[in-house]
Amino acid sequence: MSADVPRSTATRTRLRHFVKPDALSDPRSAPVAAVTSRRWGPVPLVAGMGSAGYVVVKAWLSTWHHHLLDFSVYMMGAHHLADGRLYVATLPTSPHLPFTYPPFAALAFAPFALIPIEWSQLFWILLSVGSLFAIVALSLRAMRPGLPRAQLLLWSLVAMAPAYRFEPVLLTFAYGQVNLMLVALALADLTCDLRVIGREVPRGVLVGVIAAVKLTPLVFVPYLFITRQVRAGWIALSSFLACSLVAWAIDPSVTWSYWTKYADDAQRIGNVFDVSNQSLRGVADRLAHHVAPAGLVIVATAVVLVAGLALARWAWRASSNFLGVLVCATTGLVVSPISWAHHFVWAVPVVLWLAFAPDRPAFGRVWGLGATAFFWIAPIWKVPNGQNRELAEHGWQLLVGNSFFGVTVLFLLCVALMLACRGRARRADRALESPPLTYDEV
Repeated sequence: MSADVPRSTATRTRLRHFVKPDALSDPRSAPVAAVTSRRWGPVPLVAGMGSAGYVVVKAWLSTWHHHLLDFSVYMMGAHHLADGRLYVATLPTSPHLPFTYPPFAALAFAPFALIPIEWSQLFWILLSVGSLFAIVALSLRAMRPGLPRAQLLLWSLVAMAPAYRFEPVLLTFAYGQVNLMLVALALADLTCDLRVIGREVPRGVLVGVIAAVKLTPLVFVPYLFITRQVRAGWIALSSFLACSLVAWAIDPSVTWSYWTKYADDAQRIGNVFDVSNQSLRGVADRLAHHVAPAGLVIVATAVVLVAGLALARWAWRASSNFLGVLVCATTGLVVSPISWAHHFVWAVPVVLWLAFAPDRPAFGRVWGLGATAFFWIAPIWKVPNGQNRELAEHGWQLLVGNSFFGVTVLFLLCVALMLACRGRARRADRALESPPLTYDEV
C-alpha cells in the first residue's frame, strides 16, 4: 500500500488557470521570445517614426509659449538657490506656489535658469520626450534582454504615442514636471549595468541622486537592502547624503530649515484633499470627509509600506527584478503623503510588463489593454473637484474619485495573488514528480 500524492492532477490543472504556463518555471530563466514573430515589412518603421513624431509635435505645441506651472517653480528655486529665500519666496502670479523640493533640486535645476525661459522650457520638454522613450526602452530591455537593438529601438518608438496619452504623462508635460526623468533614471539604475566612458557606474548612485532631487525615490533604498543588493543600498544612501551635503555647503541655513521645518509640511505642496492627491492619506481624508486622524494614517501607512516592501522582495525572488522594482515604486505612490495624478507615470512600465514580460499573469495583455484605457480616460476627473468639494463625495463618487489609488492597490493585490498561485503550482508540480511513498519509506 502506498501513500497518496499530496497534490492531485486536478489541483495542478486548476492552478494553471491562474498563471501563464511558462510562469510555472523560473521566469528569469525562461527563453526570450521576440515581441513579434511575424515580418511586417516597413510598417513598424513607419509606425515608429509616426509615433515619435506625434509625441514631439504634441509636446512642443502644448508647451511653446505656454506657462508651465511646475517648471516655473523649479526656475524660481534655481534663482533663489543661494540668497536664503529658497523656501520663503513664492511665484509672483497666482497660485503663488513655493519651492517644495530638497535644496539639491534647486542646484540641479540651476543650468536651465541660465537661458531664456522659452528656450529652457523647450529643452526641458525635449528631455521629457527623451525620458519617455527611455522608460519604454528600458522596460522592454529589462523584460526581453535578448531582443535585438533594432527591434528594441523600433518597438520603443511605436509605444511612445500610446504612452504619451496616459493622463499622468500628459499632466507631466502640461505642468513641466520632472517625473519622467526621475523614472527613467531609476529604471536605468535598478535594471541595467550602466557604463560611462568604459567605466561601470555602481548601482545605487542614480537612486541616491534622484532622491536628493525628490524624496519619493528613497523607497528604493530599503528595496536594495532587502533584495540582498546591500552594496547598492549603501551607495544609494551615500550618494543621497553627498548631494545633500553639496547643497548644505552652498547655504547651510536653508538646508537646515528644509530638514527641520519644511520637509514634512505637506500643506506647502498644495491642498491634500484635492482629487489629484491619490495617496493613502488623501484617500483617507476624502473617505472621512475631513482630516483623518494623523495617528491612524501613520499606522496604516507604515503597515502598507512594510507589506509593499515584503511583496517587492517576494516578486524579486520568485518572479523578476523588474516586477520587484514596479511593486516597490507603486508602494511608494500609495504611502507618500502626496501622490499627485502626474506622479503615476509608473503606469507606463506597469502596462508594458502586463503586455510583454515573460512573468506577466495569465491574460496579461487583456489587463494591459484595460489599464491603458483606464489611464487614457482618467476617471478621477469625472467627479466634482476643487474648493474642497472632494470632501462631500459619496457612493460612486468615492469609488471613481479615488480610482488611481484603487487601481494601484489592485495591482499590488493581484501581484500577491499571482505569486501565491504560482508557488502552489510549483509545489504541485514537484509533488507529482516525486515517487510514491512505500511501506518501507513510511
